[in-house]
Amino acid sequence: MAVTKRYHAPKFWTVKTKEKECIRLGRGRRDILGHARTMNEAKKILLAGVIRVNDTVRKEHGFPVGLMDTVDVGGDFYRVVPSKKGLALYKTEQSHIRLAKITNKTSVKKGKLQLNFHDGTNMLVDKDNYKTSDVVSIDTAHNTIKDTVKFEKGSFAVVTGGNNTGFKGTIESIDRKLKTVIIAGGEKKLPVPIRYVFVVGRDAPIVNIG
Repeated sequence: MAVTKRYHAPKFWTVKTKEKECIRLGRGRRDILGHARTMNEAKKILLAGVIRVNDTVRKEHGFPVGLMDTVDVGGDFYRVVPSKKGLALYKTEQSHIRLAKITNKTSVKKGKLQLNFHDGTNMLVDKDNYKTSDVVSIDTAHNTIKDTVKFEKGSFAVVTGGNNTGFKGTIESIDRKLKTVIIAGGEKKLPVPIRYVFVVGRDAPIVNIG
């Protein structure tokens, strides 16, 4: 089945894209269940256990869904991706894969290494095969790392913040001193702060991002 190549969501969802940090499942102006007729209706949808975020059932109506999270609504799968207007939901078939950007690393007891990710989560690993700004592909069903996308020249990336949010292309150069990356996409070449660069593949995205 082909992936729908547009941003969309079930009719009872509303995704206003001014706020870039997260989308709430069902509370307030910036939520996913905002088209339910009443708050009680939204709560019933959640309490039915049909909504999963990263393979975990979520029933809290204020639960935050953030960048690269996956959302399953009764078998329909969506990924939260950056767009020109902020975060957007994109229909996908890759429901059990979450991408996480490594923001820092910490050595812990017994020779383990803790990887800290962009969304505040972390994971323990045995070997230090990772660098800051690399992105790992996580199997959410088993909470294991499947693959690593290196933050390096030639990797495919998407911009997650600033005036060029949603821009996609290949990393042409990295200036670690200036903390800037040049990304080329189509006929454009843009300088982007490293903190806004999210690598998603080597030659092409390993997940659908729009």
